Amino acid sequence: MASTSALLLCLFVVLTFVSLPINVVHGCGINIVNGCPYTVTTCAQSANNPISQYNLGSGASQFLNFGSACSWPAGAIWASVGGQCAVSGTPNAAKDRNLADLAEFTIGGSGGQDTYDISNVNAYTIGLSIAVTSSVNGGVLDRPEKVSTPRCATITCAISNIRSFCQGNNRLDSLPSGAVSCINTDGTNGIGPTSNTNLFKSACPTSYSYNYDDVAGTFNCGTGSNYQVTFCPGGITSVVNQSRSDLGQ
Repeated sequence: MASTSALLLCLFVVLTFVSLPINVVHGCGINIVNGCPYTVTTCAQSANNPISQYNLGSGASQFLNFGSACSWPAGAIWASVGGQCAVSGTPNAAKDRNLADLAEFTIGGSGGQDTYDISNVNAYTIGLSIAVTSSVNGGVLDRPEKVSTPRCATITCAISNIRSFCQGNNRLDSLPSGAVSCINTDGTNGIGPTSNTNLFKSACPTSYSYNYDDVAGTFNCGTGSNYQVTFCPGGITSVVNQSRSDLGQ
């Protein structure tokens, strides 16, 4: 009888353990891919932390691994148009971030959600895409007051001819590196859409083109998702004069 009781107790423990909910810890990260036919000096920064620099040749990639913590607050990835991500001697100060479009992320945000966007608020210099390579919970927005439907999807902004695109009061800058930037002159003025920011919005409807452009520009996936940022998605480049073809070299 004693052995039968012990057997029943073990069976109860096993069944109880199996019936308990299992919390799966998801790793997460961002894979950065250079789809351009030239080297891209790639910058990555979270908040005001030091900037990481990766010199990615054509076809090369760099994985940012956030581990089981899945935390990368106020992060941004961009292509340096001058070849140096940080100001010399000040590793957490960006050298030319304001001359580039950004792939922006908050990994591990409120409500178990990541938020991401492509921002042209400062400028546009190179084609960018953000793809969701694996998603968790399908993406539920943490700002339902601004956007009514969840969006956990691939977004792209790629302008084939930056010189003809950069019109109105927007300013075209040609850099010694061979890179070309179109400065969004009204992007950060806080007055909402203007004729100048509408040029960016028309070219890239799913990208951020001015401050508070949340409705069209903000995307969300559950924390634990994985992403891929691609420069020159589909091989579309924005550099017209490539006598020096390396962006940032």
